[in-house]
Amino acid sequence: MSNIEYELNEKIHGIIINPYLKWDSFISTCDLIKKYNIRNISTSLNYLSYLRNSLNNYKVNINALISYPFADLPISFIEEFVGFAKDKGANGIEYMPNFINLSKRNTDTFGLEIEMVQSSQIPVTIIINKSRLEKELFVKAIEISLELGIKSFQFGDGFGPPISALDVDEILKIISKKSLIKIVGGIKRLTQVIDLFDSGINCVGTSNFSDIFEEVRII
Repeated sequence: MSNIEYELNEKIHGIIINPYLKWDSFISTCDLIKKYNIRNISTSLNYLSYLRNSLNNYKVNINALISYPFADLPISFIEEFVGFAKDKGANGIEYMPNFINLSKRNTDTFGLEIEMVQSSQIPVTIIINKSRLEKELFVKAIEISLELGIKSFQFGDGFGPPISALDVDEILKIISKKSLIKIVGGIKRLTQVIDLFDSGINCVGTSNFSDIFEEVRII
């Protein structure tokens, strides 16, 4: 494995959420995770146990996506879903909060959601789609998250245009320098990955990780 692969296998996070994935394709994807030494995966609650069992003793961080992509989880179910994820072996939670609370100026409820997710005592990433929020609400969502001790953010959710270098510049002006920034959405080529890393982000998430690593091997 080349040096660049060793550098990227920590920074390129595999995403496995396709609800129509056939079992043989799922197993093939697990084989690719091991082949390319992928160290971080984001997946749905339904795939969490399957991944743990299929990857067996392979060391990987698996983050469970909750309330993604529609922010449609009622607050009364948050602790139950987070507890389920933790029981099934999740190393972290990637959570999309209900942004309508911000537009209603109901910041206490917005913050309470995040605090309830944090009660799991495992790392939490807050998911925000910059292109879908007015700037005021976008900034407020980040500020509240930072105040509550969130250190990891995902920008982009696969809906809308990909994050641009200009978007990253705006994000870096708002967010704490100590925060981890992950970009998701429309990432299919190695050149996109390199451009995003050059702009100052920490990692990317993509379901096309195998195609990107094949590009690396060709180089």
